[in-house]
Amino acid sequence: MTGKAGKGSGVSQKNGKYQVPAVVGAIKVLEVLSGQGDQGATQTELVEATGLSKSTMHNLLSTLEAHKFVRRDESTRTYRLGPALIPLGTAATRQVQLIRSTIDRIGSLASVHGLSFAVAQRTGEDECQIIERVYPAMDVHVGITVGSTYGPTDGALGKVLLAAMEPERAKKLIGRRKLPARTGATITSPKTLLAEIDEVRTRGWAASRGEFNENHAVASGIRGPSGELELLLLALGFPGQLDGDRIDETGLLLKRVAGSVMAEAGVPSREIPEAAGQTLC
Repeated sequence: MTGKAGKGSGVSQKNGKYQVPAVVGAIKVLEVLSGQGDQGATQTELVEATGLSKSTMHNLLSTLEAHKFVRRDESTRTYRLGPALIPLGTAATRQVQLIRSTIDRIGSLASVHGLSFAVAQRTGEDECQIIERVYPAMDVHVGITVGSTYGPTDGALGKVLLAAMEPERAKKLIGRRKLPARTGATITSPKTLLAEIDEVRTRGWAASRGEFNENHAVASGIRGPSGELELLLLALGFPGQLDGDRIDETGLLLKRVAGSVMAEAGVPSREIPEAAGQTLC
């Protein structure tokens, strides 16, 4: 039996989601310090700004300082943001730039190729979420919802997620679950699906021919500077407009776009597996 958290439960709520008070407190401290610049803030000033108790603030600052998320000036007893935040900020900036670069590129693809295009961000090792989509000018087109999520058994996007995993992990993930038959064309055999995932790793793109729903889709992955899969490019079309050779052509198109985005982001070629789209034609 579950219920709402009350005082002393150790958690708080925001937008219906539980939060750990200590983490919320640390976020408040970092937010206050980010607005202080070189001036910094004393422990007393941080207590006043955040509403946290002196003992809680002391513990938070001790922990943050130990992990170099804040640094203390012994002469003035003020706290400032610490060096541990620098690589995190750099990584966040690169990710934003990667997303912006990708979204900028799909803007013209829809009108040129007459298909729907979308960008998904990986939100977990086996999940991604649509963050943008662009439709062709024609009135009738395949739609997709921003904010919708997809997993490893969900068509072309799922195949890209699986291809980005270590082969052994993908094998365990697929082998231990019953593959849902969403349509008559869905691949429900783990052996057959894993064989196709091997092909995705080799050629750099994945296709779904009516496997997730009645429409067809093609997808390719985009990796960040760390070499990890970060974004997924998706093209959607009706069976009559995205089939046969058109699927191969669209796969190569997405692979080239992905390679262009990664090259612009400075991803070293040795960290761009063929499956991620390093070949630029």
